[in-house]
Amino acid sequence: MDYQFILHSGKILAKCSMGHEAVAAWLNSEVRSDPTLVSTVLEKLHQAQTSSAEIKLVGKEYGLFINADEVMIRANSLDIESQESLDDDFHYYDSESIAFCGLEDFERFLQSYLAFQGK
Repeated sequence: MDYQFILHSGKILAKCSMGHEAVAAWLNSEVRSDPTLVSTVLEKLHQAQTSSAEIKLVGKEYGLFINADEVMIRANSLDIESQESLDDDFHYYDSESIAFCGLEDFERFLQSYLAFQGK
């Protein structure tokens, strides 16, 4: 997963590579409204690595789901079942609404965010 952080209008903005746009959207919306979320998620990542528990953190716009293997970020508004009712020629575009990545990649992303922030 490729990403970059930029300072825009005094706020940190994350951008992620195609297929991981939901990761950036999660950080830009959920972390912006709750800066303590990064430390909470880092703790939960370490918990997931040492146990088989599945962890769910649902925010205002995105949910973060962590298991022992990966992290999934999904827009709360995403209705996966709606794909079944679409015509065969119409493909639902959800790349900005859902993303998956490994625990280590997501931890590096969060640590990079903290370093960019100067913490």
